[in-house]
Amino acid sequence: MKKASQSNWFSGLLALLFALLLFFNANSDGNSGNTVTTSQVYDEMLYSIPIQLNYDQDQYFVSGYEDTVTVHLSSANRIQLNLEANEDTRKFQVVADLTNVSVGTSEVPLRVTGLSSAVTANIEPATITVTIEKKVTKSFDVEAQIPDSFNAEGYKVESIAVSPKKVEITTGEETMAEIAKVVAPLSSVTQSSDTIKQTVNVQALDSRGQVLSIENPAPQVKVTVQLSLPKKEVALRVVSTGSPPADVSGYTFDVSEQMVEISGSNSVLETIDTLEVPVDVTGISTSVKQTVGIPANGDYTVSPTKIEVTINPVYLRSGSDSQVNGGTGEGTATSNSSKTEETKTSETSSEVSGSGGEKPSSSTSSSDTQESS
Repeated sequence: MKKASQSNWFSGLLALLFALLLFFNANSDGNSGNTVTTSQVYDEMLYSIPIQLNYDQDQYFVSGYEDTVTVHLSSANRIQLNLEANEDTRKFQVVADLTNVSVGTSEVPLRVTGLSSAVTANIEPATITVTIEKKVTKSFDVEAQIPDSFNAEGYKVESIAVSPKKVEITTGEETMAEIAKVVAPLSSVTQSSDTIKQTVNVQALDSRGQVLSIENPAPQVKVTVQLSLPKKEVALRVVSTGSPPADVSGYTFDVSEQMVEISGSNSVLETIDTLEVPVDVTGISTSVKQTVGIPANGDYTVSPTKIEVTINPVYLRSGSDSQVNGGTGEGTATSNSSKTEETKTSETSSEVSGSGGEKPSSSTSSSDTQESS
């Protein structure tokens, strides 16, 4: 009896072990079927990330290095990666530690600080070359630097004023010894400008005219330059616009000035020989005097800016479609002269542009076209 009970106990224990084994095996298969593993990694390339230099700024001046790098970020956590990629929410910095670097030129490794542990970063380039010097400050006179285009365009400098006349330059000890002069370089000017007013950053130049490294931001000065612009006389050509009355075939024009003076750069003046002056003749059926502006643009200025124009209508012949001094488009203009000259010019009205280089006399009266009987 004892042996039989022991055999039953052993069989039951063995059955329990098999049941447990089957149970755990089934659960293990079920869990492995429901578990999804992922190896997705996200990447971001960040460009022009500034480099933070750590050094004693009161004692040393650092130059000769690229101040930005490219940073490659990667992470399986998309949200965390986006936070670091966004300039407004990122916490990391690219740092170059110069606290233990000696004076002179050295290659320094870069590292990333403040980056989330869920994100990894690679820096390109991984190092920068820096030049460390003892910091010094010295006062210099400032001179305005005129662009070469001024001479090419025919500008003549009448006067130059710089304020302040002296500035303090901070740089390295060895760089300071190379400074030959400090300049305020002017940028290009509007072609019709006769006065330049600019606020510019000064530059330190060596004896060869090369720009040297100085403390950023550089000192600023205000520069005022008075220029004399090239001038040229050009003819005026009156052009009628608008709709004349039905009985008017055209117009002649008397102008107070047939030549005007324009000022601007040489490249602009070379392209202009005449200026068109539009005159609106809409509804004009009797002689009328008007003050008309002379068109100009930002490339040149005109003197005078306005002229007096007397508008003289030319009528259709009674009972005939033939015209006297025909044409309703471009009118003719005459200058003041004797009655005999007016009669002569009734057959060939002189245009405003005229001929020859001499400036015609101003006009105050119209030249009436005479109809032969």
